Amino acid sequence: MARVLDDDHGSATVTTAGIATAVVSLALAVVLIGVRTADSHRARVAADLSAVAAASALYRGHDACEWGRTTAGHNGAEVTSCEFVAGDVVVAVRLREAEATARAGP
Repeated sequence: MARVLDDDHGSATVTTAGIATAVVSLALAVVLIGVRTADSHRARVAADLSAVAAASALYRGHDACEWGRTTAGHNGAEVTSCEFVAGDVVVAVRLREAEATARAGP
């Protein structure tokens, strides 16, 4: 029992579903890229602020890395390393998938 398809009845539904899927996929990709870019910027800001706070604390005789960790935490980031290089404080932070490093000194 062979059936011959001699009209295009219902083809608009299939085409519309394909276009809708493509648009939703594109929108999700744009949102994902936007979130990663925002996280990258926020990680850089958190690293900069943490390094400056750590350098200021070091200058005043306090625990520099503790101040850096506190400042990073207030910015939603986590310090992955804090070290002293040639009189400067170098702080690396992570915020979700983004990582950033900043250096500050007296």
